Amino acid sequence: MEYNDNKYLIQTLTKGLTVFDCFKSDMEEYGITELSSLVDMPESTVQRIINTLEFKGYIYQNPNTKKYRLALKLLKMDNSIKHMTLWIEKAKKHTTYLNEQCDETVNIAIRDEDQLVYVAKVETQHLLRPTFVVGARYPLYCTGLGKCLISDFPEDKLPYLFPYTLKKMTPNTKTDLQDIIKDLRKIKKEGYIIDDEEFQLGLYCVAAPIYGFQKVVAALSVTIPKVRVNTDNKDNLIQLVIGTAQNITNEFKQIFETPE
Repeated sequence: MEYNDNKYLIQTLTKGLTVFDCFKSDMEEYGITELSSLVDMPESTVQRIINTLEFKGYIYQNPNTKKYRLALKLLKMDNSIKHMTLWIEKAKKHTTYLNEQCDETVNIAIRDEDQLVYVAKVETQHLLRPTFVVGARYPLYCTGLGKCLISDFPEDKLPYLFPYTLKKMTPNTKTDLQDIIKDLRKIKKEGYIIDDEEFQLGLYCVAAPIYGFQKVVAALSVTIPKVRVNTDNKDNLIQLVIGTAQNITNEFKQIFETPE
């Protein structure tokens, strides 16, 4: 995601979090030059960000390699996110049941800037199936999950989220923001969206948003090879996805919105 001339964001904070996001696990180490290349920032800027993160205790320097890695301060996150862990475990029960009902691949994703990240997946038993990977990132603008994740994003702020020319992934990909906005409005009105070979030829997806505190916090989808789609299972999939997304939304409310 590009940040230049983006008045909607605090640039220094955004750059700092971008550098911090480079550390995907507690076994990875990076030097300043490596980080500079990864985030496309001057080494002097990266060095100041690293100095700040080290001062706050989020990373430390390995004296043997002179590279930086995540610090033990992050251990406190284990207890801090116990409710999130509980919620995703409950959500997985619903995705497993949905998979049993339709025998197609079921996914849950969250938004990461201008991309989505898969956080859970239950695969179909069919040999012909999608190959999306948990933890991998995919575009928001041309996927059913992605559009659900930004369905409540302020329309006037979308140019800040997509300050670049949108790539046409297939002949069906919508790259005009006004066309994408129409899809976002459809999600608000009907509770779901269909990706009909917009991201990848041969793939058909039904997706619905998952809510928390009246905001979109995640999204659910069933992805199916286009050759297995017909009138009967299409309508059934829509109802199953909407219903399951609502069930997962209810789990969120019970865990986070119900006073203890």
